[in-house]
Amino acid sequence: ILTHEPSGPIIGNNSAKLTGSPPVSFPIGGQLKLSLSTGTLYVYPLRAIFRWAREAGFSGVELVVNPEAIARGGRAVRAMARDQGLEIYSVHPTLLPLPGWRERKGGLEPTIRLAQEAEAGVVVMHTPRSETLDEGEGLLFRRRIETWQARLAGSGLQLAVENKAVRAAVHRRYALTPLARLRSFADRYGLGLVLDTTHAATSGDDLQRALAVLDGRLVNVHLSDVGGFGPLQRVPSIASKLAEHRFPGTGDLALAELLVALDRTRYAGPVTLEVTPWAARAWWPPALRRRLAQATQWLAAARNGGGPHR
Repeated sequence: ILTHEPSGPIIGNNSAKLTGSPPVSFPIGGQLKLSLSTGTLYVYPLRAIFRWAREAGFSGVELVVNPEAIARGGRAVRAMARDQGLEIYSVHPTLLPLPGWRERKGGLEPTIRLAQEAEAGVVVMHTPRSETLDEGEGLLFRRRIETWQARLAGSGLQLAVENKAVRAAVHRRYALTPLARLRSFADRYGLGLVLDTTHAATSGDDLQRALAVLDGRLVNVHLSDVGGFGPLQRVPSIASKLAEHRFPGTGDLALAELLVALDRTRYAGPVTLEVTPWAARAWWPPALRRRLAQATQWLAAARNGGGPHR
């Protein structure tokens, strides 16, 4: 475990030591929007997160609902982001059990209102923990979708469902875990889809296949790497947590190829860096700012054929 800041590059094989905060160029296709999940830096004030995102080269963020966003309201948060030249591309439900805001306890209602105030384009949702959509949580999820889609028609805000992580045998039996079923459900209800690369890895889905299944409805990509955590693999309870949602280029996933494929399909939505606070060294702002900048440089290099291909 690193207990100090390394003196050399730390993101993949194409990182460079930073001398400033140069803008990141994405010339191939030119359509992808580079976004940062505020959940990576959840404990910091939003104003600081937005400033660091802009300095690192991001053009927008995925706003993960937190107490500050709730207290300020969507309009004020949008204004803070735009002060830094950022857009709020998407809104994600809270990571904490905040009263009234928990996704599976009716919390998507206020989350959607917050997203509308913030003028976000997408609200991220998670699949129900149910083996059927005809009863229990699955039926409630389906009915909520029907209600929300009717309300949001023509509003410019899109509901998007994220692929499910598989961390237990029962997860594979859930109704919307298989990508083909998720795509069919999205087609039926006019939903967007979110490809989470770590989640795809946990379910054993090849990223190129996943992209092919979701293509045409894809509105966001949660980008992170998996694996490559060295000696901690001997401690499964720790390694299983730390080896997920890592910076691109530090694990085993073919993320460079995925970015090239996204360009090839003319995908024009956000690619959202979604890594853990541990991976970001979030307890030490100078370290996390360097890591964010190195990540954007790796992404630019990968799209131009300079990233590691596995």
